[in-house]
Amino acid sequence: MESEESLKMELSLKCPVCGSNLQLIENSAYVMLGCPRCRKYTRMTKKHIYRVYIEYDGNLIHLKWAELIKELYTRIATRYYLESDES
Repeated sequence: MESEESLKMELSLKCPVCGSNLQLIENSAYVMLGCPRCRKYTRMTKKHIYRVYIEYDGNLIHLKWAELIKELYTRIATRYYLESDES
């Protein structure tokens, strides 16, 4: 079975766990944000992104990029802090 192609982009946004640069990964179904070093990832379906983070204005399409990245980052940070509280 072949692996699905994906686009990876390193961001200057730092991982809340280890401080490494986070990666934004996109494939046909998901957009993921995560740290390749400590393996903390979160993902969002493209279907959800189209419903929540895309605005249509006539022939123009606007992606609410900052809001999308903020939500993904918050998910990673929240998960980390919840896991560390349980320890």
